[in-house]
Amino acid sequence: MTKLAVILAVALCSITTQAKPLDEVCSHLSLENGVGFVRHEDCDKFIQCYKDGLGKLVGIVQQCGFGTEWNQELLTCVASSISTCPPASDKCYQLRNGNVRKAIGNCRGYWVCNNGDSIPKCCPMGQYYNEATGCTNVDNDTECNARCFNDNSFPEELNATTEMTTTTKQPCITKRAIPGISNQYEEYIVALGWISRPCQAGLQYVQDDCDCTQVVSVPKPTACTREIYLSFNDNHYDQSGKNNYVQNENVVIENGKAIFNGLNSQLIIPRFTNVDASSIVLRVSYTSDHKSLTQPQTILSDSNCLNGMSVVIAEDINAVYYTVGTNIQDTKFDNTVALNQTVSLEKDIALSFHQGVLTGKLGNEETVLRNIPGDLRSVHCALHIGDSDGVIGGRFKGEIDELSIYLCA
Repeated sequence: MTKLAVILAVALCSITTQAKPLDEVCSHLSLENGVGFVRHEDCDKFIQCYKDGLGKLVGIVQQCGFGTEWNQELLTCVASSISTCPPASDKCYQLRNGNVRKAIGNCRGYWVCNNGDSIPKCCPMGQYYNEATGCTNVDNDTECNARCFNDNSFPEELNATTEMTTTTKQPCITKRAIPGISNQYEEYIVALGWISRPCQAGLQYVQDDCDCTQVVSVPKPTACTREIYLSFNDNHYDQSGKNNYVQNENVVIENGKAIFNGLNSQLIIPRFTNVDASSIVLRVSYTSDHKSLTQPQTILSDSNCLNGMSVVIAEDINAVYYTVGTNIQDTKFDNTVALNQTVSLEKDIALSFHQGVLTGKLGNEETVLRNIPGDLRSVHCALHIGDSDGVIGGRFKGEIDELSIYLCA
């Protein structure tokens, strides 16, 4: 027996309003996975806090989908009938029964006041809500194709208090086809709304199966592009075109190089917190005096948060070490390959992990470890360039000329 209160919350999409600074509201919030949420003074809104591409803490006022209100405990919009919004924040508070207001973001929707609560209502298909005339037939001058929770797009059985007991195939609520784009679909993500998802190569989305199941010919793969590109020309900003934020802690950018002092300098890239990828490639061009090292030093790592790691590159006097963390359900595997140091202090290295194969490169030398079990581990920690918080030796001392990261083979 499955309660569908949460499904209703997932099925109703949210609408984003214009971003505006909300420093005072977000300043003391602890971001989880790079984002945080705060209750808005209106029941049907919430504030999403995050850092923009320049590291500034900003907020966006988000509008819950029609018929839903924000729940701070669940961090999602839920059916208004199970909302925990304070009564005094309801727009129907102290208004007479029967008072009606137009819905935001749904041309068919409206709210009716009942004993201080806002009750969502929908006009029938083919009509829209007009503040002057109520539910009004759509004409040539009006377009209203909005979905509502009491029509075929959101079936009646999705009422928040209804329970489903049937053993037949359940309706596909959180996924939907994209007209004209068969190899993609849209999925509802809590607090983000409907987002586009690609099917695996060679498959098309089938609504009846609620999944990508239709086999088709595989098209020629597209080029693999960089997620991060740091060239250190005058600054430490990402040059990949994707505006990824890079936090600089005491790294000196000079003459096209990032200079790390080995004491308190590092670059932090939050973009790779909880990264979910089947493949990853990291390329680094750098200079270091490995011959004088007395302990290992970290070139890059996401092990700083003491909850495991997914990628680490480190070196000592003898070798460069390439490690990926994988897991199968709750079983974790740490997989490492190494290459002997070169005579030169200038090094070009690369770590690649794809389809269970870990490859490490140092100049023209290469080492491969195959048949690695599991998928690349997702770690709630940013990628740190030059530090592992002591997990893998000391901080990096040297100069980095260039760094590139790909999430494809």
